[in-house]
Amino acid sequence: MLKLSLDREYKAAIYLRLSKEDGDFSFSHKKTESDSISNQRILILDYLKKHPEITVVEEYCDDGFTGANFERPDFNRMIEDVKKGKIDCIVVKDLSRFGREYIGAGEYIQKVFPALGIRFIAINDNYDNAQPGAADNELVLPFKNLMNDSYCRDISIKVRTNLEAKRRSGQFVGTRVVYGYMRAPDNKNQLVIDPEAAAVVQEIFKWKIEGLSPAQIAEHLNDNHIPSPIEYKKAKGSKQRTCFQTKKVAQWSAVAIYRILKNEIYTGTLVQGKTTSPNHKVKKTVVKPSNEWCRTENAHEAIISPAQFDLVQRIMLEDTRSPVGAKGVHPFSGKIFCADCGSPMVRRVSRSGGHEYSYFICGGNKSDKDTCSSHSIKESVVYDAVLAVVQAHIAAAMNMADALTQIDKLAWENRELEKIKAKIAFHEEAVDKNKRLKMGAYEDFRSGFITREEYKTFSAQFEQQIKEAKDAVSKLISERNSVMGGLREQQGWLSQFRQYENIQELTRNAVVSLIDFIHIRENKDIDVQLMHYDRFASIVEFLEEQSAKEDEKKIIRVSREAV
Repeated sequence: MLKLSLDREYKAAIYLRLSKEDGDFSFSHKKTESDSISNQRILILDYLKKHPEITVVEEYCDDGFTGANFERPDFNRMIEDVKKGKIDCIVVKDLSRFGREYIGAGEYIQKVFPALGIRFIAINDNYDNAQPGAADNELVLPFKNLMNDSYCRDISIKVRTNLEAKRRSGQFVGTRVVYGYMRAPDNKNQLVIDPEAAAVVQEIFKWKIEGLSPAQIAEHLNDNHIPSPIEYKKAKGSKQRTCFQTKKVAQWSAVAIYRILKNEIYTGTLVQGKTTSPNHKVKKTVVKPSNEWCRTENAHEAIISPAQFDLVQRIMLEDTRSPVGAKGVHPFSGKIFCADCGSPMVRRVSRSGGHEYSYFICGGNKSDKDTCSSHSIKESVVYDAVLAVVQAHIAAAMNMADALTQIDKLAWENRELEKIKAKIAFHEEAVDKNKRLKMGAYEDFRSGFITREEYKTFSAQFEQQIKEAKDAVSKLISERNSVMGGLREQQGWLSQFRQYENIQELTRNAVVSLIDFIHIRENKDIDVQLMHYDRFASIVEFLEEQSAKEDEKKIIRVSREAV
């Protein structure tokens, strides 16, 4: 290691840095670096003109990288060249350009560089460790580095606060726009529909309702040469890259389809702030509890109706495996069960005399004969019974729709929404109440009023009640979406059944939209539980109330006439 001196020759590295928060870096292809980087270079080169003993070997530049840590590509490349002996002098504009993390910066400047014999110059801070009075300046270095670190912390807090405020107001602050949307031309924080991609999203949801699996949907899109999200964005001029791409041309995958089907953003609801980092120095992200996510309804135009989205979520929870070679699932898949043991009924096909016979048997009996009886029943019998129930159900729905129209076109829907709103408020209050009780139990434990075991017991009870209340809220939101689906189309909830008014055959779409489950009893009785059964009961109750009011009006009218 050579002794630092002003009399010998040095091979210098110029180091330039600017973070996105600090500078004016532009993503335009016409501007390859920020103005500040250019200014740093000019200042350093002017300084070196007065120091002929320093020869510039290479320039290292991190444009758009934070100074809060040392995870910067060109900085690390420079340190590697230092270790190789390629350079023995580093010149920066000031200490903040070198780094704002005061512990790491101090470690390099006061320990690593002196040990390696590296001359370090920070021009605007008037620091040069080869100068005779450098030791005196080193007393000030920690304070300057601490101030730089504090500046970085303040910037981080301001950025976080600003982003959180935008999330709360329903503005989109993500770095990548989900497939199906794009940023509004006049507002980068507002999402608008990308018609071409949105049409594909709608097809994906439609195919899922029809019974295709995510893998089958992906295969169908690839066979029809529909560009995957990453390829579509590339074609539109995006430079987005992904580390998951294994082929030259990225294709649709089951995972990509699954993510689209699970993404609530397509209903117009913006869910942001799912992850965070402990502080500006730790970049590792952690997932926040779902109750801390920022959720804004009607933040942008929906591609998928909330009712259709909820239907798909329910379908994805059901067991809907496709037979080998099939392009979809059987209409009753995931809907038909043994009434006695609860096992799914298994469809079987037998052939005899050139004819094909389909029937269902109990899945529990198939696995273990002692578990349950076979409950064997012909598919045609189930099909005819279910179709008859569905037809009767739709006829009743149409009669109810006509009756409601005569009273008040949207009166029942508005009444239901008010009831659901009140129930949601009740359960949300239960969540808040149990959170307060849990916090109170913790304070009692800290104060010694209850033991650790008692605190654990109370805490578990409150957590269970919080979970139950949140589950109830989720279910109520799904019900609200179903009711509002009709309101948005100005036709009323029951009128959604009109698409099946003249149904003559059971399609997968009709089954998943109208049937909750089918139970097969040992005596071959068939129980069909229809979707929204409780809502139909509510309509009957509403119609009876309205009829009673009309009867009361007639009685009052007759009484007045008699007088």
